[in-house]
Amino acid sequence: MAGDSDLIVNVDILVESEKNLDKIKKELEGIGKRKEDMHPYWGSEKISEAMDKFVDNWDDYRTKMIESVESVGTLVTNAINGFTGADAALARELKKARKGK
Repeated sequence: MAGDSDLIVNVDILVESEKNLDKIKKELEGIGKRKEDMHPYWGSEKISEAMDKFVDNWDDYRTKMIESVESVGTLVTNAINGFTGADAALARELKKARKGK
């Protein structure tokens, strides 16, 4: 059944996802710069030390999240390129076939 094997891909959604992933990545990268800005608000030395440990731990997880977002972004980019490339190739073949008739 040919109708069952048709694949429909909304490239616009993929492109939007690619842009959103890039925004998320930039936000996660920018958070790391705020650590020093927060020191005056933490108060006592004990609280400041505890918050430093928390932020350092968060930085490790944030780095992993950035890497994951980059990986997903690469997959989305490859999907966009693959589907648009395949679509263009199919369009070229259809034009050739029509000219041959």
